[in-house]
Amino acid sequence: MLGISVPTFWLAVVLVILFAVELGWLPATGMGSQGSNGFSWFVWEQAKFAILPIVSMTLTPLGILMRTTRSSLAEILSQDFIQTLRAKGLSETAVVKHAIRNALPQIMAMFGLQLGYLVGGSILIETIFTWPGTGFLLSKAILTRDIPLLQGTILVLAMAFVAINLIVDLLQTLVDPRIKRA
Repeated sequence: MLGISVPTFWLAVVLVILFAVELGWLPATGMGSQGSNGFSWFVWEQAKFAILPIVSMTLTPLGILMRTTRSSLAEILSQDFIQTLRAKGLSETAVVKHAIRNALPQIMAMFGLQLGYLVGGSILIETIFTWPGTGFLLSKAILTRDIPLLQGTILVLAMAFVAINLIVDLLQTLVDPRIKRA
């Protein structure tokens, strides 16, 4: 419930206050130390700049995915075929495997929507943490009233959202043969 209820921009500010200002463990903004010309996930001095943005961006989609997974599995575990599997003597691990396989299309659909949300919803997080990306570019285009840049950025983000959902739909047909696409 916490992940779904907390707005990402508020969580980002609270994380900055707690971990950057009060405790001093992580940097508050930026993408690397001053004067660095690249970014590497494998160098701690650079990777620590990504921790706060990643945590603040992923808490809401993770909460939604967890709730979706829980409700889908609870619904499927209450169906008749699960009782039949248990009556045949299957172990609880095998029963849960069958339930997960049947819940996977719903979970994948929600995952695709949340991944699209992460791509499109990065404007606030990139602005708060001053990360150069499409969200930061979009906020600069809004502030400077650069209409062509604004239109192009929104088009790219919309195309990414559609592409992500198309890929998820195609993966759903591979996971669940009951889904037939024309």
